[in-house]
Amino acid sequence: MNNHDNTPETPDTRTRSLAFWMRTAGTALAGEMNRTLAAEGLDRRDWAVLDVLAGEREIPGLAERVQRGGKRVRSLAARGWAVERDGAWAITEDGRRERDRIHGLVSGVHDRVRDAVTEADYATTLTSLEAIARELGWDESSPRRFGPRGRHGFGRGFGHGHGCGPRFGEHPHRGEHPHRGERAFERGFTAGFAAGRNAA
Repeated sequence: MNNHDNTPETPDTRTRSLAFWMRTAGTALAGEMNRTLAAEGLDRRDWAVLDVLAGEREIPGLAERVQRGGKRVRSLAARGWAVERDGAWAITEDGRRERDRIHGLVSGVHDRVRDAVTEADYATTLTSLEAIARELGWDESSPRRFGPRGRHGFGRGFGHGHGCGPRFGEHPHRGEHPHRGERAFERGFTAGFAAGRNAA
């Protein structure tokens, strides 16, 4: 009798491809970020808006959109974290305090990634990925991240940034596949974390 007839075959992890581990690590990191922010009643787009209001992150195009208001900005305002003064949106003292507290939670996720391997292994990984990218044609003049159909991580209407999906304050998936923005964000967030390990 074959004792393995009912045992599913599992590939040796050493046979997994580079692409598999890049996707898996990126998805795991994005998932942990989702869970961390969801516990605070936020998602990654909310977090990006809060960071921009706090002046802690520069994302071309987003600051202007934030100043137009929209459901995400007004949702933060309903919490007492943002306020409109003289036609301009700004973070409140409570919003700053909560932003700094949540930043600590986000940093905890980053710390887990750093602590998963040695500093030397982490540095080697980054160096190796850069070498592969350059071999395949990437250089500093290349777009930093690609979203669907060659667009950058923010998706529709955005240039370089942290890949937070479609336009803030509008219907997030109008005219788009419902998961394209999230996939673009995962690519952008993972790349951004690798480039700046201590960034929020």
